[in-house]
Amino acid sequence: MEDKTMTSEESFARYEATKAEEYPDHEKDRQEWEAALGDAKRRQEISKRYSAWRDDKERRENEALKALVPRVGLPCTVYFYTDRHAATVTRIISPCKVAVRDNQVECIDYHAGRYKILPELEGGEYIFTKRSNGKWIMEGHHSKDGVRLLLHYQSHYIDPEF
Repeated sequence: MEDKTMTSEESFARYEATKAEEYPDHEKDRQEWEAALGDAKRRQEISKRYSAWRDDKERRENEALKALVPRVGLPCTVYFYTDRHAATVTRIISPCKVAVRDNQVECIDYHAGRYKILPELEGGEYIFTKRSNGKWIMEGHHSKDGVRLLLHYQSHYIDPEF
C-alpha cells in the first residue's frame, strides 16, 4: 500500500532498492541444479522456486514504480506513442497532478535516435494526472492509450519513420 507521507527521495530509494534485489538462493539453487542432473522433477521445482521469486520481485517493483512521488525539478519522460520527450517536472499541482515542460535537446544523429538532453526547458506545460492504476496520463487522455509520463528516467527519441 502506498505511504502518503513518503518523500520523493524515499520513494525513489525504495524503487531502486527493490530493483537492485538479487535472488537470495542463487548459489544454493545452482548447487542443487547440478546435483539434480537427470532428475527433471527436482530441476522443475528449482525453476518454479526462482520463477515465484522473480514474479514477486516484479510485482513489488511495479508497486514501487507506481508509488513514486514527483518533485519539482525531477527529470522525466513523456511518451507520445512512438516518440519520447525528455522533460522536467515544473509544478506539483496536487499529489495526483503535475505540470512538466520539455527539456531542450541537441540532435546528435536523427536517424540513430541519439540526442543530448540539455537542462534548459522549452515550450508550454503538459499537465498529467495520476490515475487509479498508478499511471501518470496526460490530462484529458484515456488511461488505456493516452500520452504517459514516466518519472523514473529521462529519455528523448523522435521516431524517424513518421
